[in-house]
Amino acid sequence: MKPYILLIIGFIVLGCDDLKEEIRNRPEGEKLVLINGFLSPEEEIIKVEVSKTISVFDKPLQLQQADFVNTLIIKDAVVVIKNENQEEVELSYSSDSKLYQIASSEFLIEPGKRYTLNVSTEGKEFKATCVIPVTKTESISAAIGFRAVDGAVVENLNVSFDDIKGENNFYIVGALFNVTNSIEENRSVVNFDIERFATDVNGDGLGISANGTISNTSESLEVTVKVANVDELIYTTLKASFLNKDQTSNPFFQPIIPPNNIEGEGGYGVFAGFRLLEKTMTLGPIQSLDGF
Repeated sequence: MKPYILLIIGFIVLGCDDLKEEIRNRPEGEKLVLINGFLSPEEEIIKVEVSKTISVFDKPLQLQQADFVNTLIIKDAVVVIKNENQEEVELSYSSDSKLYQIASSEFLIEPGKRYTLNVSTEGKEFKATCVIPVTKTESISAAIGFRAVDGAVVENLNVSFDDIKGENNFYIVGALFNVTNSIEENRSVVNFDIERFATDVNGDGLGISANGTISNTSESLEVTVKVANVDELIYTTLKASFLNKDQTSNPFFQPIIPPNNIEGEGGYGVFAGFRLLEKTMTLGPIQSLDGF
């Protein structure tokens, strides 16, 4: 999966700033093993991240940020995923991604099935289970235009899709774009801000939409939109991370503690599933507004 969607999945285990914040928020002397893994039938790679915090009693690390994070990554854990038939696979550590991973072609992730994660590290055993959502949203539509934001007019991408009926659902929306036939390899990320998080709280089966800031709408754009139907644990984790980062300049903001479903003393994180629908389309160009 591309790294833009959720942060989803650049893999969401607390980036550098989040790790430092997690360390500051832990009780004095307590160390944690952080374990995070999000499974999907649509993913080409099964990935789990295993890292650790340090105690306030440890000697301060005089390291650059990248080296600091590298020090907290656990590289020698035993990470195993098991399905309902008790078939299991061990994930190998990748120094490139800093994740434990395996190609999904070697271990099938199926909708509606239960999976168990077992991690052995630091002399401890950790366990978590999850059930993959059965369904994903069936269709996505998108349009570009303009909208007013804080008194200014911005170029806008509107993404719409229908809620999955009959259950409470949690969605995360993302998109990448570039000018059609562009030779640029890197695609730009659409900024949905808080609208990247959506639910069906307004009614079961109703239409849901999200607006994100885009650019170059005066040209033809190739836009890839992704809508993930995620476990509530994933939704709550990513939204907490987003809100915590968004409020760093607010001295009165109380940090939101993300959820945890990792069993085992000193373990913390989320192991959960999601479904993903992706659609690539060509949009625009549109005529600029007068004065824009």
